[in-house]
Amino acid sequence: IIQTIPVQMLPKNIIQTIPVGAGIFALVKYHTNLQKKEEADSSSTWRSVQAKTRVQWSQFVRETEGWLYAIQTLRNAITANTFLATTVLSLLTVVSGKLWTTNVRGTPYAQLQFAAVALTMLRSAYEFLQSARLMTHAGFMFPVEPEEGKVDNIMRRSSLSQWLGLRWLYIGGSMLVWAGLGEFPFLITSLLMVRFFNKIDRPPA
Repeated sequence: IIQTIPVQMLPKNIIQTIPVGAGIFALVKYHTNLQKKEEADSSSTWRSVQAKTRVQWSQFVRETEGWLYAIQTLRNAITANTFLATTVLSLLTVVSGKLWTTNVRGTPYAQLQFAAVALTMLRSAYEFLQSARLMTHAGFMFPVEPEEGKVDNIMRRSSLSQWLGLRWLYIGGSMLVWAGLGEFPFLITSLLMVRFFNKIDRPPA
């Protein structure tokens, strides 16, 4: 007869590893499926539709020579990206100070949690800044680069970087739950995050 092993009898590292591994697996699996879905149908997700729209916008600006309209639009988008990058870095500064004084100096496990929070938020800020950099470059190229493809590709890349900035920010929130509340809250948050991603990644109706 197989008897159930009480949770209290399991080693602590196993109790910690199982929910964390399950949460990370859920997040990775979702984004792997998202990539496959886009490869099968390029209009099946918000990310792919947004990238197409940015390319169409670039072509419209070039055909109509709406340079002033383009610069105003890019300026607004660059401002939003830089604001988000600054906000993420400010949040990371506050969180880092709190975690360092409470947990990080304790054990290697706590240091791993801190690293997960820091790396995801730094990646988020990096992607927002990359999106702003690409948009700035596109603004200079519009009037002097009449050929199709170059500016269109830059706008597509900036769209992807903006999407990645938001996505890493959301994942960083899950990592913050892990560092602040523990393994099982992290697992619950990760599963809820997958449901949230499933809704916001749907293409516009």
